[in-house]
Amino acid sequence: MNGKAHVLEIYDTENYEGPNPVRVTGRFIVRGPERTQYYILEPQEPMRFDGADIQILAVRPHYEGDSITNAVESMCTVGIALTRPDTAFEEGSNYGFNDFIFWRVGKMHPNHQH
Repeated sequence: MNGKAHVLEIYDTENYEGPNPVRVTGRFIVRGPERTQYYILEPQEPMRFDGADIQILAVRPHYEGDSITNAVESMCTVGIALTRPDTAFEEGSNYGFNDFIFWRVGKMHPNHQH
């Protein structure tokens, strides 16, 4: 899964500076609060929000019952979270409410054009 290319469309772009849609690279899955799973993404293009650079995004399926596999492998509506700058994510690790800041909703799909 490491290094998989995706395109992420951000639905509400208020106060957001950067491309839309944005190319991102999937890194790995972590466990979040309340049995959620987040797919950690690295933007491949400069992204800014409220004057700060966005280095890492975390997404999870927006609709209850959707598997994280949908976000990784196919087209999926996702909840997009910003991450705290001091959080170092590791594959398979557990993270809490304070590690994710819900940001936007969007749609993500694999980028088959590398």
